[in-house]
Amino acid sequence: MVCPLNETSDLDQAAAKRAFQFFVGWFLDPLVYGEYPTIMRELVGDRLPKFTPQESDLVKGSLDFLGLNYYVTQYASDAPPPPQTQPSVLTDPGVTLGYYRNGVPIGVEASISPSFVYYPPGFRQILNHIKDNYQNPLTYITENGVADYGNLTVANALADNGRIQNHCSHLSCLKCSIEDGCNVAGYFAWSLMDNYEFGNGYTSGLV
Repeated sequence: MVCPLNETSDLDQAAAKRAFQFFVGWFLDPLVYGEYPTIMRELVGDRLPKFTPQESDLVKGSLDFLGLNYYVTQYASDAPPPPQTQPSVLTDPGVTLGYYRNGVPIGVEASISPSFVYYPPGFRQILNHIKDNYQNPLTYITENGVADYGNLTVANALADNGRIQNHCSHLSCLKCSIEDGCNVAGYFAWSLMDNYEFGNGYTSGLV
């Protein structure tokens, strides 16, 4: 999920919406509405492929269910337009993303990587945003959890209070989302077993 860095700034509020459209709407909009998000079409222009009417009809409404991986929420602030000579999916939105506001993290910093800061309320926020803007699709939480190095002793690994609290907090927010009317039918904890990461191999997991 994405939140404005400065909640009173119209520019940061717009930046948060752009970030969501570029990183989530990019996939969901075609499946629900048959077209890429309007803001993507405006900012990316001819570099963004266009659906033919037949393609639009084919993908629109083809979503059997949504598989959502949720880990983090970030702050978004407005950024200058990127150089036209170096277009990129990371610069096209005109957004700077981060986990800190005035040096304070948005949530709990991960022990395995400073690039992860866990924020359970964002779980409820993104599910409600999808409910309100994408026709409340049948949704399964296909990944949610906390990575940690597998180098602890058995005794220390069993005293897994931080990860227990993280799961409890996220599941509590998930329960609230379901009570809000979000169409969530299942939840998969990441990762029940030793996990193979593309960049890190078998270095993190749950057991």
